[in-house]
Amino acid sequence: MVSQRLFVVLTSSALLLSGCASGTFKARQEQREKLAASSGMFCEFISGDLFPDVDVELSMQMAKRCDSGKNFSITNYKNSSDQPGVIYCCATRGGERRSSMATKKSQPAPKSESSQDSDAEVISE
Repeated sequence: MVSQRLFVVLTSSALLLSGCASGTFKARQEQREKLAASSGMFCEFISGDLFPDVDVELSMQMAKRCDSGKNFSITNYKNSSDQPGVIYCCATRGGERRSSMATKKSQPAPKSESSQDSDAEVISE
């Protein structure tokens, strides 16, 4: 009886903690996306355990996110779980950055009525 209660309490606690961790992860991912859009810089880890062809995955991910005309960096890295992989940082494409920044369009100067003379002659050569 006590072991069943203990099992229920431990299971409930694990589910509650995993739900909180998942919410925190999602919030951090959203924050990362917002900052990447506003700063124009993006970094990501690609796991060598998940992707044995890490070079192919790296090429695909960088093609999606990075501006090919800008500098980037690629570094061998082991995460806190000792998973080998690479981390890359790059400048995002201009379209992603421009969408978050206000762009100013130059407006033509308003024409003043005093500069236009209705009695002016047009002289053609």
